[in-house]
Amino acid sequence: MSEPAASRPGLDPMVVIRSRPYLAALVLAAVLGVPISLLAYGFLALVSTVQQFVFVGLPNQVFGGPAPAWWPVPWLVLCGLSTALTIRYLPGTGGHSPAFGFKTGGGPPSGRELVGIVLAALTTLSLGAVLGPEGPLIAIGGGLGALAVHLVKKDSPPMALTIMASAGSFAAISTLLGSPVLGAFLIMEAAGIGGMTLSLMALPGLLASGVGALVFVGLDGWTGLGSFSLALPVVPPAVPPTVATLGWAVVMGAAGALLGWLIRWVGLSLRPVVHLNRVVVTSALGLLIGLTAMAYQLISGQSFTQVLFSGQDALPELVEHAAGYSLAVLVLLIACKTLGYGLSLSAFRGGPVFPSMFIGAALGIAASGLPGMNLAAAIGTGIGAMCAAMLRLPLTSTLLATLLLGVDGVAVTPQVVVAVAVAFVLTNVLPVPARGPTASVVPADAGSVQHRAPLRADHPAEASNPDHSAGRGRWIAWLFIVGSSLFALGAIPLYAEAVGLRVGAATFFVGSLFFTCAAFLQYREAVDALPAPGHARHSFWVWAPRNLGWLAGAVQLAGTLWFNWSTANAMWVNLSAELTDQRVWRPDALGSAAFLIASGVALRDAGRRTLFGGHRTRAWTIGVINMAGSVAFGISAAAAYVIPSSGDVWNAQLSNLGTLVGALCFLTGAILLLNPESTDASVPAARRTPP
Repeated sequence: MSEPAASRPGLDPMVVIRSRPYLAALVLAAVLGVPISLLAYGFLALVSTVQQFVFVGLPNQVFGGPAPAWWPVPWLVLCGLSTALTIRYLPGTGGHSPAFGFKTGGGPPSGRELVGIVLAALTTLSLGAVLGPEGPLIAIGGGLGALAVHLVKKDSPPMALTIMASAGSFAAISTLLGSPVLGAFLIMEAAGIGGMTLSLMALPGLLASGVGALVFVGLDGWTGLGSFSLALPVVPPAVPPTVATLGWAVVMGAAGALLGWLIRWVGLSLRPVVHLNRVVVTSALGLLIGLTAMAYQLISGQSFTQVLFSGQDALPELVEHAAGYSLAVLVLLIACKTLGYGLSLSAFRGGPVFPSMFIGAALGIAASGLPGMNLAAAIGTGIGAMCAAMLRLPLTSTLLATLLLGVDGVAVTPQVVVAVAVAFVLTNVLPVPARGPTASVVPADAGSVQHRAPLRADHPAEASNPDHSAGRGRWIAWLFIVGSSLFALGAIPLYAEAVGLRVGAATFFVGSLFFTCAAFLQYREAVDALPAPGHARHSFWVWAPRNLGWLAGAVQLAGTLWFNWSTANAMWVNLSAELTDQRVWRPDALGSAAFLIASGVALRDAGRRTLFGGHRTRAWTIGVINMAGSVAFGISAAAAYVIPSSGDVWNAQLSNLGTLVGALCFLTGAILLLNPESTDASVPAARRTPP
């Protein structure tokens, strides 16, 4: 939304309110409330219908029962591909990126841009990304309101355009949040509207949203598709505020601020990577979200739908059955939802409200067992703190938490206010999450992306082609990410039980292939970084053991080849104990030893450059993490020794734990590779802020 004409110097708001054009605007706002609410209801109904068909109806037809744990993985890849293609090729870049919260500048979208916004939001919300519908609905409502003004009068003044766009946004979002007043607070606080301007903007918007609320109620009763409004049918009983609950509210506010900072850091850090190749990276992010949801179902036994989507539909069930969730499952749910939320913020299109509320409610349920804490206060403070951290709108966050709890919201208002205040202050005190490489705008065609990135800081010498080296570095990172994710998945006992020994072994084998591909590219990069006379290019087979970068790459590549041999033989289920030791355990042990040596050499190299540079580099941090992963792999290999007399593994649980910890360490190091310490990546010149 842009600044209304009524707030400009020389215009009296009282004169505007009494003017005939403003009264006509009120009538038009009331009329617009009907079609915009109809379209908003239809959009939400379509999203719900597609979700139900893809994740409930289709699995029942194919499998004759609930969807298996792996079911969301291909759909999330399709979600990323479809969303990326829409953003890349249709006007408007699919709307604003949710990583920056609610955008209040730039005016409403045009009619051409609305098509891309609708399609990007539809694919994002229907196929499982962790975002809500409120952001697209605000854009759609604002665009339709502005379009209506243009149709009525093409040369309408800016004030009329702004007021009608705001009224359209009010009508589209208010009934979704369950209250026209709450929707008004959200939009006006995000836009920073105050004074008499508040009255000028609020009156048409509240009128449009009030009419829209009647439309939503009527459509619910007429179609039976649902109300699509945020509500908790079952609310935990409230308890009067106590000193203990107020004290825990401070803790909840701090926890919400830190968790919100982490989510925003993930989203903002990955955005530069998304701009390097939107289609490929967004599809890969969808794959990671799907794997996260699958892992949650396999580990917890709960449905993967709790991790996917906005959380609006899953929130009432979560609160109603709060007593049935163990602390471990709640922590796992928070971790998986947080990861999916952060990944979705970076590349998909949607709103940040509902996932924040779901994570806040889960955080509150987990904290409800603390001494002196009760469930209603815990849920209210959790939701308020997470919304304040992610939206940075304290008044709206307070209303979201208290109005959601209904009558009991009044009793928990003091605790919610404390939690929101603490979260809001800490969010503004904490350093702004890094947005990755500093963007520089260069002339480019609208919607296109050009990139220049320097070399990775992993090697002391520079290759001759910075763009080629940067591209190779991204491939290395993504190959390691996929390989580590497969190793972590294969180490989860519930996954092995669900898919069987052969498929579990195949998971490790495929993961080892990704490791080998990444190790080969890293070795090739080390070879290219070796000093060469003139412009000569090194052959593949070189011998440079005194160069630490080459030595680490060569030993690591040998280790991955041993892992290939070990995991390939492990797919043979009926091997004797002696053959298992020869073909599986020994190459596994050799591969783990090679990884340990390679990590030590790489850490030595990074430490030496740290000493020369006077500060710890990203390469040193990655080296420490990879060293921890190599140690965990070594422990896993030792514990996997097969006792010849009995044919049993020495300690299967320790072996699985070591593999899981090591894979997670390598996954963390690979993710850090995606965000180099310095780059010069450019972004679309068509907009001041990258999409």
